[in-house]
Amino acid sequence: GKTPKVMVTGNRGSFIVTSAISPAGKLIFRIEKGKVHAKEHIEFLKQIMKQHPHRKIIIIEDRSPVHRAKKVDKFIEENMNKIKIYRLPSYAPELNPDEHVWEYLKAYELKNHQAQNTKELRHLVKRKMQSIQRRKELLMSFF
Repeated sequence: GKTPKVMVTGNRGSFIVTSAISPAGKLIFRIEKGKVHAKEHIEFLKQIMKQHPHRKIIIIEDRSPVHRAKKVDKFIEENMNKIKIYRLPSYAPELNPDEHVWEYLKAYELKNHQAQNTKELRHLVKRKMQSIQRRKELLMSFF
């Protein structure tokens, strides 16, 4: 027999998925090309605020450097009547309900799928996140 060969392009693509869930079973997510910096995180916070214009938003997030950036802190301070941020202790993903979204996505939704390239994977992740987004009871169970 011959040893099988796998052809690869040599190109590594990447994208970042940012999400937030609520105890009411709502999921908001964004897919970004490349890295997420303060600007992108602020845009995500604005997206959440836009979807809930008449409520003060409470965000619980980890201590990622992006979340603690000066620009982000300034934005939060300027919008303190619309948004409140609580930061989890370092190295405590078990306290973050949003981490369960990623565990579920990887363990169940993407388990038996193979993407041939980054574009295909991005499309697959988007479809699966939209599927999770429609499962209110599942999202509520992550709290």
